Amino acid sequence: MFKILETFDTKLSADSVEWCTIEGFRDHFVCGTYQLLNREQQSESLANNTQKRQGTIYLFQVVTPGKLHLLQEINVPGVLDMKWAHVLYEGHVLLGVVNSIGYLQLWQLTEKSQMNLLVETKIRCVDDEYLALSLDWSTGRSCWNQSTEARITISDSKGFITVYSISQEKLHCLGSQLAHQFEAWITSFNYWDTNVIYSGGDDCKFKWFDTRTGLKSVGSNAVHTAGVTSLHSNVGKEYLLASGSYDEVLRLWDTRHLRKAISETNMSGGIWRLKWDPFYHKYLFAACMYGHFKIIDCQHNDNPKILEQLKEHESIAYGCDWSSLSKVQVKQKIDSDNYEDDAMLVATCSFYDHTLKLSALTIN
Repeated sequence: MFKILETFDTKLSADSVEWCTIEGFRDHFVCGTYQLLNREQQSESLANNTQKRQGTIYLFQVVTPGKLHLLQEINVPGVLDMKWAHVLYEGHVLLGVVNSIGYLQLWQLTEKSQMNLLVETKIRCVDDEYLALSLDWSTGRSCWNQSTEARITISDSKGFITVYSISQEKLHCLGSQLAHQFEAWITSFNYWDTNVIYSGGDDCKFKWFDTRTGLKSVGSNAVHTAGVTSLHSNVGKEYLLASGSYDEVLRLWDTRHLRKAISETNMSGGIWRLKWDPFYHKYLFAACMYGHFKIIDCQHNDNPKILEQLKEHESIAYGCDWSSLSKVQVKQKIDSDNYEDDAMLVATCSFYDHTLKLSALTIN
């Protein structure tokens, strides 16, 4: 059951929500926006040599009793996707952002809860215009402050995936590969074997790559009947992967056998984002575009069940995420007398109504 704690007007169209997973900052999250300028604004923008699409990064902290405290509002090119590094890296709390002018940005969250731009780079040094559409970090199963190399995979509107490493506050391109005929909507790591990268495109293809072979495709299927829009590796179950598509079907996969899905479940809406829960690793949070937000129980991989729905958003369901706050921490953040002891905090955002919601979620 969802209980909405607070609603925030993001002004521009909201499409991305991401909670920080670093201890001490787990009550912090970001919301990103993306909006095309109107014709008059575009003329002015071009005259000033600025981007045609504008965006915002909002940094929030949840404060007692379950309220949103806006810490920072940063004007940026249109935000398409954001992801926090799962662990401290080189002593930094890092947020990766990809945007409408084809850049990857790394933002550092300081001890004073402020975001500073650490480094940015054009993903592919070509003259044509393209959008950077999604990103993922290789750090999903990294230990606290693990010193192994962190990598970021990025997909773009020309169908490419590109991989970067970060060291000493600098980004290094490890390779780029044309993966799809049309937009590469999504890319993600296999958190159990970060040599393996997945991608999904508007050509209905789901592909997988191995960085040890020079980022060449080592497999592909065309099971999805529309564009592949979401992929997420499960950090608690080694061979479990979830995919979402414009075809409105949630598919669960055994990564050892990617020719046929374990299960297919209709979500009654195109699935833009899928997020495994950070506690039990059996629930999926799905942003189903025109089909609302849903919680799916995947305890039995061959027969997932929709448990809860959030229908209070009035536009396209695009962004969703779970807080990593413990149950004890959640009770301290909200008025626990009015909520169940096992409530979790979640955030959701929707597009044309430019709305962000903070909710307490209890799964029955």
